[in-house]
Amino acid sequence: MALAIRLLGALKAAALFAVRRPKDAAVILLAALLALTFWRFNRERGRAQELAAKIEGLPPDTKQVVTIYRDRVVTKVRDGPTKIEYRDRYLPPEGHVEIVTKVDQPNKPPEVVIKDWGFTTRLGGGIVYSGKPLPLIDLKWAYWRRYSLTLGLTPRFGGVGVSRHVDDFTPFRNLEVLGMGGVGWAGKPRFGLGLRTNF
Repeated sequence: MALAIRLLGALKAAALFAVRRPKDAAVILLAALLALTFWRFNRERGRAQELAAKIEGLPPDTKQVVTIYRDRVVTKVRDGPTKIEYRDRYLPPEGHVEIVTKVDQPNKPPEVVIKDWGFTTRLGGGIVYSGKPLPLIDLKWAYWRRYSLTLGLTPRFGGVGVSRHVDDFTPFRNLEVLGMGGVGWAGKPRFGLGLRTNF
C-alpha cells in the first residue's frame, strides 16, 4: 500500500512538472522516445542477423556450422542430403561453448557442448528497495541459464538473492532483476527487490 501511495505521488509530481515546465517535459519525453526507438531498432537488427544465421543454408560439403551471436548459439547440422536441423540456445554471460570432436567417430559432426549452468564467482552490485533504496554489493555463486543465486550485503541487511537476466526483453545485456531475503543487523527478517549487474 505504501508503495502504491509513493508511486501515485511520483506520477503527480511528474504531471505537475509537465504542466509547469512543458518545454523541459517535451525534451525529456523526446529523449525517452528516441532511446526507445534506438533500442527497438537495435533489437530488430539483432533478430534479423540471428534469422540470417538460421536461414543461410550449408554448403554441400559442410556437415555442421556453429554461430555464436551475442548470447545465442545457433547450430546448423546436415541430416541427410537436403534436410538441415537448426538448434538455437541461450548462452549466459557466465557460460561457455565447447566444440568436441571425437577421433574414433570421423563421420559424425563435432558435438556442441553449451555450459549454461554451474558455479561462478562474479562480483556485482546494484540497488535494492527494502523500505527505501539501498546500495548492494554481492557475489554471484551459481547460475542456470538466465537465473542466478547471489550472496549480498546492504547497509541494513545481508542475505541470499535470486536474480534473472533481463536481456531477452530489455536493451541491457548485463542487467538482472533481483529478489533478496535475509536478516537485518538488528536480527529481524528483511526482504528487498531491485536490480544488479556484474562488475
